[in-house]
Amino acid sequence: MSTVPDRLVALLTTLTLAATPLLAACGDSEGRDADTEDTINATDPAPTTTDATTAGDGDGDGDGDGDGDGDGDGETSTTAGDGDGDGDGDGDGDGDGDGDGDGDGDGDGDGDGDGDGDGDGDGDGDGDGEPACDDGLLNGDETDVDCGGGCSPCALGASCVVAGDCATLTCNDGQCAYPLDCKDLHAQYPELGDGEYDIDPDGDGEITPFPVSCDMTTDGGGWIRLALNNSDGVIVSEYQAAPENPWDKCEDDSAKHFDWVGEDDITPDFSPDVYSINDIDLVYRNPTLLSDYTAEQIEALRDLVSELHPTTRIVALTSDDDNGGYQNNQTNGHEVYLKGKAPNWFLLTPGEDGNCGGGVGTWPSAGSESGYYLWNHSPDDSIVDGITGLTDADIPGLEVGALLPYRVRLVVYTGGGVAFGWEKEVFLVR
Repeated sequence: MSTVPDRLVALLTTLTLAATPLLAACGDSEGRDADTEDTINATDPAPTTTDATTAGDGDGDGDGDGDGDGDGDGETSTTAGDGDGDGDGDGDGDGDGDGDGDGDGDGDGDGDGDGDGDGDGDGDGDGDGEPACDDGLLNGDETDVDCGGGCSPCALGASCVVAGDCATLTCNDGQCAYPLDCKDLHAQYPELGDGEYDIDPDGDGEITPFPVSCDMTTDGGGWIRLALNNSDGVIVSEYQAAPENPWDKCEDDSAKHFDWVGEDDITPDFSPDVYSINDIDLVYRNPTLLSDYTAEQIEALRDLVSELHPTTRIVALTSDDDNGGYQNNQTNGHEVYLKGKAPNWFLLTPGEDGNCGGGVGTWPSAGSESGYYLWNHSPDDSIVDGITGLTDADIPGLEVGALLPYRVRLVVYTGGGVAFGWEKEVFLVR
């Protein structure tokens, strides 16, 4: 049988063996030796993914998003973390880096990109959406500084987009200019009505712009209105004044193709009581302003004009030419000539009108008529009337260089006389 000491030794041994693991678990690093630490680390399990996202992202900023900026949004910024999630570091969340939150990058916060902060996009800061027109800047819809677009029209030479941008009413190749004539103006600005407008028919030439009266409504518009500033608008030469041997001695109304005046209202320009040849330089005027054009201005227009309106034709007549063919023999009869751009005189009265009577008390002969020639650039609109011995087909039409003639020649080589003018007191060319 065992003794007490033997049982005591066995109990102590058992207690010692049970306490050994507890002592190892409770020990700290300072109490461990290197061999024990290496053994514990080698046997620790590796952390799982779940462990990292819930208990630490490993970037050291403490926000758990792993981008290292400390804002928790997961976007990487070159500056300190702003927390807006766009990665530009300004904190407004729009990604443009200006910090105003509107995304246009100008920093004013209104989203229109002009930098003035009013949100209307015109750059002047007043918020009304219109350019300032007086700030010395090109902004809004201005075509040049403080003019064009929604501002007042621009001056000659300024930049433009349409004719309405220009005080000169014409925009040529992006620059304000004067129109060449009424036709040019009408083409660029068709909504303009009849009126006075400045034109510059030679462009950059020596002629300065001058006003003309424009008809913008008749047959497509673009017509220049002109009048002849010679006596009554009709130039007349006769052999002798009435009642002796006047220009209107035929039985019909010799003024019937001058629609604003009657033959009794016309004062002849020449009544010399002898045969005569008279050359007259023509003077044209603005019928609205009642001012005469210079020869240089008419010459510039003459280079552009190619049409005479068919209701305002040139009229030439002979009265009582006794069937004389002065154009052939230069000894008897009456004729009317004009000179245009061509160097030679052009005959307007190629036929003969017969005999209207003799001296005082013998005229007019019954049924006698003057010979009338109505001229247009188009042969279709050029006709004869009265007694001429010709038909409309014999009138070929005028060359365009003769539509604004320089001068006329009136030949009276028998009794009676001749006349020259236009069908209407105000005639139309373009």
